[in-house]
Amino acid sequence: MKNLAIIAALAVSAAAFAAFKPYDQGASVKAAWMTVSSLTTGQEYSLEVAQDGKTMMREESTEKLVTRRGTIPQQLARDFFREINSSEIINSQNTRQSKLVFYRGELLRISAYLNGELTLTEAPLNNFGEAFAHAFGEVKKAAAALPRETALSGFLRAEPLEGEELDAFRSKNAEDGEVRNIETRDIQRVKPLLAAIKEPRRLIPLENETALKELQDFISAHQLSGLRTIFYVPSTRGTFRCQILDAARRAPATEKLK
Repeated sequence: MKNLAIIAALAVSAAAFAAFKPYDQGASVKAAWMTVSSLTTGQEYSLEVAQDGKTMMREESTEKLVTRRGTIPQQLARDFFREINSSEIINSQNTRQSKLVFYRGELLRISAYLNGELTLTEAPLNNFGEAFAHAFGEVKKAAAALPRETALSGFLRAEPLEGEELDAFRSKNAEDGEVRNIETRDIQRVKPLLAAIKEPRRLIPLENETALKELQDFISAHQLSGLRTIFYVPSTRGTFRCQILDAARRAPATEKLK
């Protein structure tokens, strides 16, 4: 009986680990997530597509805030990932490409896995080539036809602080000359936060109000610097600016934290 109990416990642990696998870089379903912004209007939208066709698009403007989620034809996703894998600008591993001085089109910021490594590329959309732009356009068109998502409570996105921003954060929040990191075990208890830190700049869904409250309780418990919807997490993986984004239009929260 004792052996059976041990086996059952191991089975439960294995199931919990499997549930975490999508957030582990080595085990992630092949996916790409991107933000596209217009240099003319300042409007932007976020788009995420997985190789199996699962897709999410969040569009935001002064008039609307819409999230769409579902599955697009798998062939469109395969075509898009083929162009990602063969893209010279993405494979160059340059995290930032110089913007064209007189360019007034769309600026693409894309994160994708290449050979098991997470890459970040930022450049004008027309720099990626005609074939890439076509495949991207087909994915965007299919995503725009997906049904509106009405159940989500929001998203969480984490972006690593670097350079002067990181220096400014450290100088403002250091105690006795150093910034105290949030314990890894505490971060692991909030699954969306762990996912956001492991995959920076990705929109991690907050599926319900319980997930949103759990995150807000974490912010309050650790007295994190920032606002209720923008806060900072120092960790062993780096320091991250985290933002809670609405999935649909709602009144903004402005309550300050310590």
